Amino acid sequence: MRKAGLFCVAAIAALSITACGGSKKETTAASSAVETSAEASAADETTAAGGSVIAPEAVKADHTNGGFPVRLDATSFDGKTVKAEFFNFDRYDVAKINALKEGDVIQVAQKNIGIKTIEKKNAETGNFPQVIINGGVENGGASLIQDGDYFRSQSADGTPLYYSTGTEELKLASDVTYMDYSDLNQQNGVTYTVDQIKDAFAKDKDKDWGPQVISIVLKDGEVKQIFRTYAPSEAKN
Repeated sequence: MRKAGLFCVAAIAALSITACGGSKKETTAASSAVETSAEASAADETTAAGGSVIAPEAVKADHTNGGFPVRLDATSFDGKTVKAEFFNFDRYDVAKINALKEGDVIQVAQKNIGIKTIEKKNAETGNFPQVIINGGVENGGASLIQDGDYFRSQSADGTPLYYSTGTEELKLASDVTYMDYSDLNQQNGVTYTVDQIKDAFAKDKDKDWGPQVISIVLKDGEVKQIFRTYAPSEAKN
């Protein structure tokens, strides 16, 4: 049961789906900073002779139905609404990544990275193919790992390299539930009903509430479910 619950949360967090009509959209400082950095790096990083620009697969930026990684905390809730910061991570066509060469430019988390070095290897965990660009994400480059039929961007701790795509104010469904799988001693997790959710978040306010562990399910623009999964480190990011 425990494995099934965590699998569901991971699957939801990995989805990138369609739009949330009627929800209020804002641009966060974080996403603005990323966009500014992307514009600057686009001007700075150019391809070498014969080089190519490799962009991630296109995703839809709006949210109506499906599961999405978000950042929430107790202050996000306001009566019948919740303010959620949405996140995304980049996915790439396998053939394009396998064809990468020095002199190309790859777009990662809305930034352009000129490729100076490429290392191809298999990951220590799971033996999945990895591509390490310019020494990897720890050294200002990029780390990619194959995940099924695509490569995805990877952070230093192995989770997807998330970046903010903006904040939206969403309606909470009258029957919304919060399913907390963060305690490994609770085999089936703990489920909270709509009147318990804000207090549950406040009780654990010092935990991480970012997209690595939090996801929501939307139906017709309303929040139907909130999931939290286990985080190896509870340091807030």
